[in-house]
Amino acid sequence: MVWCGGCCKSELDAEKAGDMEQPTVQPVMDEPEPAVKEEKVEPAPKPKASPSKTPKRRSTNEPSPKEKAAKESVAVQKKGDEAFGRKEWEPAISSYSAAIEINAENSAAWAGRGGAKLRLGDVAGALPDLDEAIRLEPANLYALRDRGECRAKNGDLEGALADYNEKLALAPGDGRALCGRGDVRLKKGDKEGAISDFSLAVRLTYPGAQEMLKNAKKA
Repeated sequence: MVWCGGCCKSELDAEKAGDMEQPTVQPVMDEPEPAVKEEKVEPAPKPKASPSKTPKRRSTNEPSPKEKAAKESVAVQKKGDEAFGRKEWEPAISSYSAAIEINAENSAAWAGRGGAKLRLGDVAGALPDLDEAIRLEPANLYALRDRGECRAKNGDLEGALADYNEKLALAPGDGRALCGRGDVRLKKGDKEGAISDFSLAVRLTYPGAQEMLKNAKKA
C-alpha cells in the first residue's frame, strides 16, 4: 500500500477544518404579536312589544264594571222609591226587582221591595226581602221597622220587639215604629210601655196614634 502523505494529509486537514467551522446562525427574535383592536359590541336592540298584545290599562278615573252596575242599580231603585212614595206598590216592586237584578247587593232595593210587599199584605213574600236587606246592611232603618211589623203579624212578638228596639235606638222619631212597638208591648202585657210609645207617636202627629193611645188606656 502506497501512503500518499501529502495528499491525504491535505484532505484530512481540510476535513477537520470544515468540522470546526460552524455556520453562523443569527438568532431569530420573537416578534410581538400585533395588538388586537377591541371592537365595541353594541347591545342587541330589545324587541318592541306588539301593540295588539300589550294589555290596555284602565284609567284610574274610569269606574269598574261593579261600580257601574251599582250606580245603574241605584238609578233604577230611585224609580221604585218614587212609586213607593205615591203608594203605587206594584210599579215599585217592579222597579226594585229590576234594581236587584242589576246589583244584588243593593240593600235599599231589597228593603223597598219588602216594604211594598208588606203594604200589599204579602207578609210571607216581604220577610225574605227584609232579611236580605238587613244581612247586607244591619242598620237599615226601614228594613228593621218593616221586619218588626212582619214578625208581629206572624206572631213573633219577641223578634218584632227586638227589631223595633234596634230601629228606635237608631232613629227614635219614627211614629210608625213607635206605634208598632206600642202594639207589641200591649200584646205582651206591658200597658205602661205601650202608652208611652203611643204618646210619643201622638206628639209626632202620626196618623192613628191618637186612637191607639185611647184604646191602650182602656185596656
